[in-house]
Amino acid sequence: MTFPGAGAAAAIRALAPDQDGGLRRHVYFCEALARSRAPGQLPLLDAGVILRLRSGSGRAADVTARLRPCRRSRLTDRWLDFREQGPHAFRLDGHWSGENRSLAASLVSTCSGAAIEAVASGTAPLAPVFSDCQRTFLAQCADVPVRFDALRLLGPVHSVRWSAVRLDHHEVALEHWTLPATPGTDAPLDWLEVSERVPPQGAELVQASLTSLLRTHGLDPPPGQHTKTRGALEALARGT
Repeated sequence: MTFPGAGAAAAIRALAPDQDGGLRRHVYFCEALARSRAPGQLPLLDAGVILRLRSGSGRAADVTARLRPCRRSRLTDRWLDFREQGPHAFRLDGHWSGENRSLAASLVSTCSGAAIEAVASGTAPLAPVFSDCQRTFLAQCADVPVRFDALRLLGPVHSVRWSAVRLDHHEVALEHWTLPATPGTDAPLDWLEVSERVPPQGAELVQASLTSLLRTHGLDPPPGQHTKTRGALEALARGT
């Protein structure tokens, strides 16, 4: 569940165990803005392709190639059996947000934070941060081709994440994203996502229970839930 704007601040006050703590990272996204036909369009995101770079304190940086929504029929046995190989890890998850249900397939590669910061500063090219394995994954499984030489780097989004937060009998993760004011906005933008990872069986009951628990804290998830990724990318695209 995602709480935008003032709802994010209220959720942090109610739920965050230590408002000055948490793991802090910079999050960047890549988009094919040159292929869009109008300002603000997001061709890759609209086709279900999310390309993300993260760096920060406390853990290795990573580069993610994600398909969401992902058509399971596009995933061959190679990817379904992949799990972890070297710096790569494959993840297949059901992402539930309100009434929205989607399958997400991600191939994540760890790297050095210095490599990502070099790309962000413009001292290193963007395309090489995506591994050959990730390029093969996208070529075989994505619904659209990805031209890595035409990508634009967007960001950073400032992220603070609290893991393993106990809320009654739930164990959740909280992730707070903030963006400075962009053209057309008078103030910074922010989102607070509350998520819980559970096995598929019984997930409906867990979601209903968590929603009810949040309401006891005075937090009513807004209708028409959208992911924080879409909200951030739309804001970043407007600012280019």
